Amino acid sequence: MLILLPPSETKVSGGDEGSSLDLGALSFPVQRGIREQLVDAVVALSNDSPASLKALKLGPKGLGEVERNRELRSAPVMPALSRYTGVLYDALGFDTLDSAAQKRALSSVAIFSALFGLIRASDKIPAYRLSHDSALPGGKPGALWGSIAPEPWDSVDDFVIDLRSEGYRSLSALPEATGVFVSLVKPGPAGARGAIGHHNKGTKGRLVRELLQTGANIASVHELCEWGKTHGHNFDEASAQSGSIELVVAL
Repeated sequence: MLILLPPSETKVSGGDEGSSLDLGALSFPVQRGIREQLVDAVVALSNDSPASLKALKLGPKGLGEVERNRELRSAPVMPALSRYTGVLYDALGFDTLDSAAQKRALSSVAIFSALFGLIRASDKIPAYRLSHDSALPGGKPGALWGSIAPEPWDSVDDFVIDLRSEGYRSLSALPEATGVFVSLVKPGPAGARGAIGHHNKGTKGRLVRELLQTGANIASVHELCEWGKTHGHNFDEASAQSGSIELVVAL
């Protein structure tokens, strides 16, 4: 089982003393060429603060994010699951999991970011700012990630539970039969259920936390639905089609 998350715009500062980014050490090395291109582009852009703010869709208060990008290659690193913060990651609460659940998280959680592509939760990265819709001089990140699709997934043997947002899903869609994209919806008639809105991120974080705490090892859509029945999550198996399934959330 591989639980796939979106990154967060907000990130913890700092990292392991004396460390720095090593792109060669990141998981799924087929992506290294794209990672090098994007890191080079982000660092180069950071030397022009006004252009960086525009590309990253930030106001004047975002200069600190530009400085982070300027120091990408020399800044200290930490595991990705500790780097990202915000509603989803706060609800997941990695630091408050017991040791067994933390070990499962580091081996079974992955993130697909605009800068590094598919990485594992244990991969060490610096703080940075780049979104799926950031406008770099050479174009948006999706153009580069799309150029190597579906190669990043070739070395993924586990069933993928895709909890990414639509924007990050667009960077590299799961190939057929690789796993399932989970759409969080409100109760209602099948085919007409609305998205749950701002509860989305917190609900995903709590779902991942429970998957880790219960030691789940999901290998199919059916197993995901059965796990859901046991733990109070309504995955509508009848809605499973074209690589997606609806998780009906009663708010």
